[in-house]
Amino acid sequence: MSAQDKLGGYASGFTHLDADEIADNVTSDYMLLDQNGIVHSKEGLQAYITGLREHGDKMDITEVMVDGGKAWCKWQVGEVVGAGLISFGDEGVTQEQLFFL
Repeated sequence: MSAQDKLGGYASGFTHLDADEIADNVTSDYMLLDQNGIVHSKEGLQAYITGLREHGDKMDITEVMVDGGKAWCKWQVGEVVGAGLISFGDEGVTQEQLFFL
């Protein structure tokens, strides 16, 4: 799979709030840096997605920009709005830094 395919699968997983689909498209050392400096690993995705589902059953992802191995997007789950800066490569997404509005 190409880096673009991995990024697309990652985005699809978040759109559907599907932790397994997200996990299929990240590296083993993946890190998601959430608000308050909390870091979630690949193994913690199920719990993280369960928490997001408390706000809505899907994530709307808009304003996507991709440049090389970096992507930026705006997202919303229910009333929670944020943005993400994503690093990715041929092996999958390596990290995401979340920003909340």
